[in-house]
Amino acid sequence: MKKSIVSMAFVLAACMMQAQDFHFSMFNENPLNISPAQTGAFPGDHRMVLNYRNQWKSISEPFTTYSGSYDAGLFKKNAETGYLSAGVQFLNDVAGTSDFGTMKVDVSVAYHATVGLSSTISAGISGGFCQRSMDETNLYWDNQYDGTGGFNTAVPSGETSTFESFSYGDFSAGLMYSYASDESSMASNDGIKFNIGAAAYHLNTPKLNFSAADVEELFAKYVVHMRGQFGLFSSNTALVVQGLFANQGPTREILAGLGLRFMLTEQSHYTGFMKESALTFGASYRVGDAIIPQMLFEISNFAVGVGYDVNVSGLNVASDGRGGVEMFLRYINPSPFRYQNKSFNKSFF
Repeated sequence: MKKSIVSMAFVLAACMMQAQDFHFSMFNENPLNISPAQTGAFPGDHRMVLNYRNQWKSISEPFTTYSGSYDAGLFKKNAETGYLSAGVQFLNDVAGTSDFGTMKVDVSVAYHATVGLSSTISAGISGGFCQRSMDETNLYWDNQYDGTGGFNTAVPSGETSTFESFSYGDFSAGLMYSYASDESSMASNDGIKFNIGAAAYHLNTPKLNFSAADVEELFAKYVVHMRGQFGLFSSNTALVVQGLFANQGPTREILAGLGLRFMLTEQSHYTGFMKESALTFGASYRVGDAIIPQMLFEISNFAVGVGYDVNVSGLNVASDGRGGVEMFLRYINPSPFRYQNKSFNKSFF
């Protein structure tokens, strides 16, 4: 019974919070969702990222989010003072019993200008198409309660509202500063890499209208993000620091994290059979909501990571701490390990 009540609460929450965005706990591993300025800001020429998140399965129908993106630098190898980049991202989110759905496709462009031997200023914009949907046939209403602990869907609900799918255009912009110093060798891990940026989403504040009687504005969202990687001198270890602040209408998210990145192997110089690899362990904390342990493994062109939200909010009475799992897979070509000391490619990922 408790699970049913909580599940119903989540359905109502999904309906009431239609003016809010979904999020990823491993936000730096979903770069185009954090800022358009991150388009093309990575050590390499081409990047593809897949993300998956599944949460609240323990207490309701799960909230499931998928994301895929591709971005690349344009004429990057011949650039001297800066370069242009472009990317595309697809996101799909399905929430709760009502299958409250958000499907979005964005195209982004950014320009990265050098402002010294180790610094870069990046500015980007994005625009795209978003569709919202809901399956109201999955919802139960109070008029259908049979009085003995269940619902009878054959009984008329008495609800007059009809939910309809709709779509709208969406536009965003971002700005980012990056700093990256050279490392003394590929395995020394003694460089410093840092970025900080801000982004504004839904600049056109599009209208959300599931029915003629229910029209809302999608709140603009403002994001400040950072990540730093600080090599510990004369070791194969680096300290990773990251943070995020996001504000959208009445809602706010604050997330901070720490980790350690260990360089495991270098590529063998003669045979090439041994590939570069690194392993990162860490954890983040979303204020008032969750502790998120994370692990990331990188080998040559590929990286794979997993994190888990351990719920510590008041909802943990029902969830028993089980928030949700998140995973990602990334591919960069050429291998980002080989690009770490080259111009325009020292920014980390």
